[in-house]
Amino acid sequence: MNKSYLIVPIVLLAIFAVTYNSSLQEMHAREMANQAKATKIKIEEKRRKDEVELKATADAKRRQEERDAEDRKKQAKKQAEYDDAMKSLRDQTADYTTQAAKLSKEITDLESQIAQNRNAKENLARENLALAKTVELMKINRRNAELEIQRTMEMVAKKLNDSSIAVSPPPLPPTAAK
Repeated sequence: MNKSYLIVPIVLLAIFAVTYNSSLQEMHAREMANQAKATKIKIEEKRRKDEVELKATADAKRRQEERDAEDRKKQAKKQAEYDDAMKSLRDQTADYTTQAAKLSKEITDLESQIAQNRNAKENLARENLALAKTVELMKINRRNAELEIQRTMEMVAKKLNDSSIAVSPPPLPPTAAK
């Protein structure tokens, strides 16, 4: 047998082993470089992600603080409006209470005036009735007096008619005509 059958495959095997080993080392180096790049990219992405999260958190916190400040302003404004409305209501209540007291005093004064006027009216009505009664009684008395005068006149006239004094002399005889 020929020795070249053994030597050529062994040499080829040795070349393959050296080439394979160097390729394996290159692959391993490339893989390490890729892993380093991937790790670097992951670290960079994580750093960017952390920055974005930090910015987003800060922005959200700032927005929340702005909303809270706005809510506090709105609440303070509502409280101020409520206080103003309550003060206005208290002022109006005091004003209306004063007016009610003044009006109730006026009412009592007017009621007493009305009562006085009613009493005066009743007194005047009584006086009017009394005067009307007196006038009517005077008219009746006058009529009675006139009737009494007439009756007395008739009696006097009748007595005079019956008496001799009142008899007229007989008529004179007729005189002769010349």
